[in-house]
Amino acid sequence: MVETPSTSGPQWRHFCTSVQGASHIENDVPCQDACALSVLGDTVILALSDGAGSASQAERGANLVVRFWLEHFTTLLEGHPDAASVLAECDATDIELLLRRIHDAVAEEAEALEVEAGEFSATLLGAVVTPTHALVAQVGDGGWVALINGVCGCLTWPTSGEFVGQTTFATSDAAASVLQLVRLAKAPEALVGFTDGMERLLLDFQTRLPATGFFLPALRSFKQNPVHFPAQMEEYLSSEGVCARTDDDKSLGIVLNPNGAIFEGAPSMIL
Repeated sequence: MVETPSTSGPQWRHFCTSVQGASHIENDVPCQDACALSVLGDTVILALSDGAGSASQAERGANLVVRFWLEHFTTLLEGHPDAASVLAECDATDIELLLRRIHDAVAEEAEALEVEAGEFSATLLGAVVTPTHALVAQVGDGGWVALINGVCGCLTWPTSGEFVGQTTFATSDAAASVLQLVRLAKAPEALVGFTDGMERLLLDFQTRLPATGFFLPALRSFKQNPVHFPAQMEEYLSSEGVCARTDDDKSLGIVLNPNGAIFEGAPSMIL
């Protein structure tokens, strides 16, 4: 699924896509990632999710997680005169209540299908961005990277389990225990979220820094050529070079202020 960029708000350009991985294409398995965004005036609500490859209902789980994030914040912010003040007051308790709703919805669907709730296992990468504030949340792997004052840095980091490829899912009982929540009192020039299939492309696990070789050119391209950027990015994510490095499904979401500066030599760091 791809959402085309828009300038419907006063400043934001936004985009998200989920691309089927090479191994899923080869084995005729549907894309188990999901992404979606919505715009309320000058506020962008974005969510990504990676369904567990071993779960029989992974695709449904990922779509459920994304839908609940968008519905929760749409209900919270729709018609509110000051979305920034709502975000400023949003804390871990609020997100934990949302995770409980996701958990209960998964349990209900699992009972209806007569399967274990674990068959819906999926991660959560959620964001809300206003002209003055931003909030990101993460449960599981993947990550959020932001460009703030010319500095490209990691807001969150993938949650790993005891074994390689293992993580804690937003649909599980333990979701709240690994919740990463970051609130920014200033909107970033750009915010980028990505699922597990892109981790090794976009993060340096030795330095724990983002790969500016991807982020800065991508953001610059989106700023300069928003009409063609979605097709170019999907082509890149499906390219032979990328698929040689990761055969997993890949989701990417971007919220960009086209009036913000994207410096040619912007440094990277953990924010």
